[in-house]
Amino acid sequence: MRVGGASGDRGVSDALGFVLVFAIIVSTVAVVYVGGYDALTGARDAQQFANTERAFDVLDSNVDDLAVRGAPSRTTEVLLSDGALGFGEEVTFNVTTADSGYYEVTTSPLVYRADDGDRLVYSNGALFREYGDRAVLFGEPRVSAGDRTLVPLVVTRAASREISTDGTRRLLVRTDVASRDVERFTTATNLTVESPRAAAWERYLEGELGANCDGPAEGRTGRVECALGDDVYVQAVFVDVELS
Repeated sequence: MRVGGASGDRGVSDALGFVLVFAIIVSTVAVVYVGGYDALTGARDAQQFANTERAFDVLDSNVDDLAVRGAPSRTTEVLLSDGALGFGEEVTFNVTTADSGYYEVTTSPLVYRADDGDRLVYSNGALFREYGDRAVLFGEPRVSAGDRTLVPLVVTRAASREISTDGTRRLLVRTDVASRDVERFTTATNLTVESPRAAAWERYLEGELGANCDGPAEGRTGRVECALGDDVYVQAVFVDVELS
C-alpha cells in the first residue's frame, strides 16, 4: 500500500509539473510575441514615416524646379503603406505696405497623416514635421533678407480630391504651373502669415530676417507679423497639385 501511494503521488506531481512548465512556456511566448509585435510595428511605422519624409524632400526639390528654374510641371512618386495623403488647412500670406499696398495669397498645404497622428507638411516651400501640437521646420523656404528682401510664394492648390490609402499604394503627386507673378514694394512693408504652424514660421522668420516678429502667445496656431523693410520683391508661382 505504501509503494502504491508513493507512485500515485509521483504521478500527480509529474502532471502538476507539466502543467506549470507548459503555462510558463505559453506565457513567455505570449509576452515575447506581444512585445516583439509592438516593436516590429513601431519600427515599420518609423521607417514608413522616414520614407515619406524623403519623398517630401523630392517633392520640395521638384517644386523648386517650377518656382526657380522655370519647369512647367513635375511628378513625384510617394509610396505609402499606411496613413493618408491630402490637403491641409489653408495658410494665408499677406504683404502690406505703409501706403496701403498689399499682396495676399492663400495656399493649400500638402499633408501626410500617419496612423499614429504624426504629420509631414509641405507649405510654401517649407517642410514641417508635426507631433501633436508641436511643429518643427526641417526644410526651409527661400525667404532672404539684405539690401532687398525676397518673399517667394509657392501657392499650391488642390486639383484633385484627397486620397486615403488602404494597404500599400503608389501615389503620384503631379504639380503644374498655372501662372506666375512678380511685385515690388518700395515703402515700409510687413509680412503676415496666418497658419496652424505659426510658431514655427515665427522662429524661422525671426532668424532669417534678424527681426522680432509678433506671433502667437502660446501654442502653434495663429498669426505672425514681421517687418520686411522698404525694398521688397514678391515672386509668386501658382501650382495646381493633382494626386493620382
